[in-house]
Amino acid sequence: MGASSRREAARNTGADDATLTEAAQSGEAAALGELLERHRAGMRAVALCVLGPGADVDDVLQDAALTALQRIGDVRDPAAVGAWLRTVVRNASRRVLRDRGAFRPMEEADIPSPEAGPEQWLERRAARDWVWTALDRLSPALRTPLVLRYLTPTGASYEQVAVACGVPVGTVRSRLSQGRVKLALALAATVDAPHADAGRRARAGRSDPAVQPLLTAVARNVLR
Repeated sequence: MGASSRREAARNTGADDATLTEAAQSGEAAALGELLERHRAGMRAVALCVLGPGADVDDVLQDAALTALQRIGDVRDPAAVGAWLRTVVRNASRRVLRDRGAFRPMEEADIPSPEAGPEQWLERRAARDWVWTALDRLSPALRTPLVLRYLTPTGASYEQVAVACGVPVGTVRSRLSQGRVKLALALAATVDAPHADAGRRARAGRSDPAVQPLLTAVARNVLR
């Protein structure tokens, strides 16, 4: 198909992804716009899974659109452009997370409430440190689904995790099951880590809302 034919096909919103991608690669801006609109929901789902709700999601989508404009020619499989766009969003979201780690606004800092005593605050911090230390022992393939499913603000669905990780839903379920088993072993191995208060970690793990869903899922998976 020649460049003029691809442009004509791109004007038809019923064109498939491969046709639109080829048209966009030949310089048809309307084709790229159609691709971005067609895959907007999936791209937003990836950003929400990685970042949680907030203004960063819209910023990431805008950055992804610019990246697509600049790098659409890099797409080797035009029919798989949707997966490519979601990968662009996932990488941009991860960069935002890294920036968050370097700088956090004061209102987002982990400051105990006036009602919480120092012991309660220390217990919650101990629980989070314990869980994240254990998570760091897992491979990225197992760690990422666990974090998205249990530790994001709203808890990602299986479908959202699949989109974010770029794998089928069945693979997500399998990785979550494997991850829970391996995390249980990692938690057991780190509960008595040097300088750690094992009792404090165990008590906090039963009460901290930030980690309770994950610990409950781990317990159910291991004890069933």
